[in-house]
Amino acid sequence: LVEDLFSDGHIQVLVSTATLAWGVNLPAHTVIIKGTQVYNPETGSWSELSMMDVMQMLGRAGRPQFMGRADDKGEGIIITTHSELQFYLSLLNQQLPIESQYIGKLGDNLNAEIVLGTVQNAHEAVNWL
Repeated sequence: LVEDLFSDGHIQVLVSTATLAWGVNLPAHTVIIKGTQVYNPETGSWSELSMMDVMQMLGRAGRPQFMGRADDKGEGIIITTHSELQFYLSLLNQQLPIESQYIGKLGDNLNAEIVLGTVQNAHEAVNWL
């Protein structure tokens, strides 16, 4: 319900936890990350958000839905400690490696294609691979 209200523009500001960054397609004009440390119960200490988490959160800003409007640029704001400032500034210029996980799930993906009817016989399976 809240996601729909935000997407439709009835709610202008949405405050959420970092988990919203993963698995939910909820674009926004501006994303503010207030605080970059998360508690790790395994170590019993605080640690910095990973680069991928930060990039995933900031990736909610400036989605194609906003292109062509007067404010067609997205904004990402990070509020962090002074000691971590250089780390987050380096994200602006750093190229992150893209590491595919597809090959490890090849069997699952082929099975999904079989269930969908895209692959119906051994010949089509070989072509799909």
